Amino acid sequence: MYKLLTILTFVLFFDVVSAQKRFFIKADSLISAFYYNSGFDTSYVSRPKQRFMVAVHPDFSSIGVTLGRDKKTADFYTDLSDNIGTFATYRGYGFGYSFKPRKGRKNDNEFNFRFFCRRFGIETDFCRATSFSSEINNGDSIINIERGDIDFKMRLFSLYYVFNNKRFSFPAAFDKSYTQIKSCGSPILGLSYANAEMKTSKHDFEIYSKSSGIGIGYGYNFVTKRKFLIHASIIPTLVLWEKNKVYTSQGLANLKYKITDVGIYSRAAVSYNFTRIFLGADYVFYTTILGDHSDVIANFSRSITRLFVGFWL
Repeated sequence: MYKLLTILTFVLFFDVVSAQKRFFIKADSLISAFYYNSGFDTSYVSRPKQRFMVAVHPDFSSIGVTLGRDKKTADFYTDLSDNIGTFATYRGYGFGYSFKPRKGRKNDNEFNFRFFCRRFGIETDFCRATSFSSEINNGDSIINIERGDIDFKMRLFSLYYVFNNKRFSFPAAFDKSYTQIKSCGSPILGLSYANAEMKTSKHDFEIYSKSSGIGIGYGYNFVTKRKFLIHASIIPTLVLWEKNKVYTSQGLANLKYKITDVGIYSRAAVSYNFTRIFLGADYVFYTTILGDHSDVIANFSRSITRLFVGFWL
């Protein structure tokens, strides 16, 4: 009886293992069918043959704010923030995690999310910084604001659509889920939203800024025979809606909307592909330019530089 139960247990175990294996094989075949047949031109774009990809990427970011009227200006800037991130994917689907290797900017936090596919992409960036320092030029003298006196929050959201999406690939430059074979470019439609708040307890002012816009730009992937990929893109955005308020000891001031108010989203990347290894760097820069020097100008900028090395498995 004991031997019979043992045999039945082994049979059931191997049946379960076999059923799970068949399930994973079928699931992999379905995912692979979509992975390799997503409508791109295979003479310009291809997919990595390996199922898995893992990568490590140190990131460096900074924030800058400029406010001014005529010769009276205030420039705010943070220290450079550093993070180390990792991400892993299976057939282009995956997740990532990042952490600060050292304390760096105390109480500064950020969250970045990128999603790229053939036709469109989404980027979100939430950051909070208290490491701002500043020089305020009031025309007669310069006032210095020390680090820790300012609490700043910024939220960025951008969405883009690639018109020539069968031959031009954003993911080839940024997340390596595609490979650009031939050089190609494309017009790009972009939407953006930015929200910034700046407060200080030791100095008498608060700033709130919200803006959203739409723009059209262009991106290009240049591929060399030595497997270098160089990407550059820029999307000038016309601000269609904004709401800006400045609170000081003199009361509330609203910055009026102007047709010349713009936002600019620019990206650059360079990478080199070996057989199973890739390495490179990418750069994202966003800035809004609101108002003009005859009245009041407000400029919010955000930059992120990423170095990466990855492996296809």
